[in-house]
Amino acid sequence: MKALKIVVHLIAGSILLLPGCKEITKSIDDTLRPGETVVKRHAQKYGSSTTSSATSTTRVESRQVIVNGDTLNTKEMEDKSKIFFEDLETLKKNGDSKKIQKRVNEFLKSINLSHQAGVKATVKPVTEKNKEGFMNTVQLEKAEMRLRALPQYAGKNIQIYQSVHFDQDGRIRLTLQHPENPNYLDEYVYANGKWSAPEPVQAITRNITRRLMPLDKISFPCAFKVLNLYNEKAAQVEGAKPTAYVYVSIWDDRMRWFPGTINGTRERYSIEFNPDGTLKSYGQE
Repeated sequence: MKALKIVVHLIAGSILLLPGCKEITKSIDDTLRPGETVVKRHAQKYGSSTTSSATSTTRVESRQVIVNGDTLNTKEMEDKSKIFFEDLETLKKNGDSKKIQKRVNEFLKSINLSHQAGVKATVKPVTEKNKEGFMNTVQLEKAEMRLRALPQYAGKNIQIYQSVHFDQDGRIRLTLQHPENPNYLDEYVYANGKWSAPEPVQAITRNITRRLMPLDKISFPCAFKVLNLYNEKAAQVEGAKPTAYVYVSIWDDRMRWFPGTINGTRERYSIEFNPDGTLKSYGQE
């Protein structure tokens, strides 16, 4: 239960650092620390192995905490908490209270606390997710943050070569300029929350600088905007199919999002996006 107490206090403390996020803090506090919940009662009596009441039972074991009959693995909670606070730090910088609220709810659900008996969850459920496993904006932001944190690129500008592919199964595939030798390229794949080891690849042209773009000019969360905008337009075209995959193509310091066309049974439309994922142009061909 010590791990659970730490999680409770850290979440509340982190959110309090954000201006204008009082309602989120209250939601977290109500969810994790309601006035007479088992968490608070056990905190008051910490040191005893069992606390019982008419409605709830909390028991502390070597690696598990059992709350209202549900088992929580403390090691698993610690691991999930670590990732959660990494994400929270990134979202705090942007000051986006909506994204913070969604990430908090996602975290509560992952540690099985948002539906405990007798606990009223006041944080709205996460709705920003897509079919086929395509990552939402929070997950895409986390992938970008972890790419920037690769030790081989510490203190260096990351240059993306040719394209970035955002797959329907939640993977991201891209090629980077080698951190030491600018004539070399390495392929990376993001899956299951981490980036793969680099795999050497051959350039399709000798002048690789024409196909390079700094990571700072490409925002991974924009892929989610592109996917949704494309599918919104496709839904209005008879016979057109939605996409579950988008990618960026790079050439001469310019980038373009794809797919770039919507094909229906009777009509064909061209669609183009701005670098930030917003709609640039759309019209029938």
